[in-house]
Amino acid sequence: MADQQPDPAVDILQAWLDRAGEAPACTVPRADRELPLPASHAQQGMWLAQQVAGDDDRSLTAPHAYRLTGPLDVDALAAALGAVLARHEVLRTGFAVRQGELFQVVADPTPFRLVPEDVAGPEELDAVVRDFTRLPFDLERDPLLRARLFRLGAREHVLVAVFHHIANDGWSMDVFHRELAALYDAASDLPSVTDVKVLADVAELAEIAVQYPDFAVWQRSLADDEAAHEEALAHWREVLAGASDLLALPTDRPRPAVRSSAGDRIGFAVPSDVSAAVADLATARGTTPFAVQFAAFQTLLAAWSGQWDLITGITTANRALPETEELIGFFVNVLPIRGALSPDESFADVLVRTGRSLIDAYKQDELPFELLLERLELPRAAGHNPLVQVTVASHQELTAPLALSGLTVEHLPPRGLDVQEDLTFYLTSGTQGVRGDFAYRTDLFDRSTMEELGEAYLRLLERATSHPDLTLQQLATEAAVPAGHAPADETAQAPDPAGTAPQGVLEELVASVWSELLGRDSLTREANFFQVGGTSLAASRVANRLSEELGVRVPVRDVFRNSGLAALAARLTELIREAAAAEMGSEGADRT
Repeated sequence: MADQQPDPAVDILQAWLDRAGEAPACTVPRADRELPLPASHAQQGMWLAQQVAGDDDRSLTAPHAYRLTGPLDVDALAAALGAVLARHEVLRTGFAVRQGELFQVVADPTPFRLVPEDVAGPEELDAVVRDFTRLPFDLERDPLLRARLFRLGAREHVLVAVFHHIANDGWSMDVFHRELAALYDAASDLPSVTDVKVLADVAELAEIAVQYPDFAVWQRSLADDEAAHEEALAHWREVLAGASDLLALPTDRPRPAVRSSAGDRIGFAVPSDVSAAVADLATARGTTPFAVQFAAFQTLLAAWSGQWDLITGITTANRALPETEELIGFFVNVLPIRGALSPDESFADVLVRTGRSLIDAYKQDELPFELLLERLELPRAAGHNPLVQVTVASHQELTAPLALSGLTVEHLPPRGLDVQEDLTFYLTSGTQGVRGDFAYRTDLFDRSTMEELGEAYLRLLERATSHPDLTLQQLATEAAVPAGHAPADETAQAPDPAGTAPQGVLEELVASVWSELLGRDSLTREANFFQVGGTSLAASRVANRLSEELGVRVPVRDVFRNSGLAALAARLTELIREAAAAEMGSEGADRT
């Protein structure tokens, strides 16, 4: 199935949908639940992202708020939410680190309580919703879906459901909406029934044959088979050889040492005549509308940054296996698309090459992005994501809205926005035409800059589709790309080969742990963990080993934020002092 080429006349997502329908009936076996259940590669990446970012980062959670108007059956809604949690193991999963590896621990279903909480009006509602959606998740113990119900009046409620992305993606919301609606109807008809299987039967929901932990175990078994991903790894090593792992976009402010998740979003409609021109050009050149849109966006990024050799990620649903279609879980994959552009080549030439690059990349979709990063042993930094900092997501409004019988349901817009990437470009095709949205980091960009960039994209897309033989430099000049400001210099500096030897017990301990886990000798005080072969998985193992050696919890984020050997040793000194002070305070409290 990996060798099947998508029809070039349809969008990349439609190609995936076509492929999914042709997949074999079953390929993922049930895992032996007596054995440990490893996390999937995507979960491992999301878990590490939270360890690095800390509890203040909300880009890893997905809050959804629904205004429910009409005669709400609160007990039926609680039973429906409880049934969703019971049906999907991933929502009842905690995560534990054992010997440096991340494992899933599935909890048993428990009754779900939903007690309406009275709020006086819009201002109080905003405050309580904001506080609830910003509560941190304890990934070791908390369910990965939490919900509260706020009552504005006898016939007006607001349901707030918050998922952690480690158990959720956009496709999952479609599954959640459909199941919640069907289970709510069933529970309303059978008010005294709480048995999940009975409710699911009445709701005509099929039993889930395999769960997300089964998928994770199956995926890990492929990763352990070196031959399984040999072709994909060879492809990416060839494509990415010599490429920069940082797209140095001009920012309105210097890039901070630690990435912030605070973000905002601007949107714009693609005029219908431009969308028609996109489709016509795609047909004429034997490629897809998405390839045209993507090639124009990469041209825009290259002109804006002056970096003509760049990497832009595209996100895929990654649900080609039929047994994953009805699962809630985190399946999304990222494909890094390299654009080795030249200002002197025509857009038509770039478009042909971009179409081929997308198809070649799409054939490698079964290789998880986190596994690719691990095998490439790319350096990490707390200030930006590895390899891909800008992504493009294209879809056709797959998520069905929530609809509950007897109620008017309005999906309320999110309050504030948290983002994972420097910039994400969403392209949405629907009944109202094509819409573009930029979600961006506000610690890097001003809203006015993003608005200018959106306008520049539309001008460039219109000009490229009407005159595809223009050079990229001509297109960039006519599009009047925002100048921006020079970004902070984040180029990695090679360790000084003549650096000094580790000094003191803690520096020597750090050097010893690094040497053992990375297979590197003669480490100096100036050595940087990610420049001497450290990866995100290795960072987790280093933190685990140091915690064992010192008897003090060493968060993974400290390995990322203090990646220098001497800097990490200094941070360990602080952690030891903090632990000692806390212990003394506890002993004092006991004596009193």
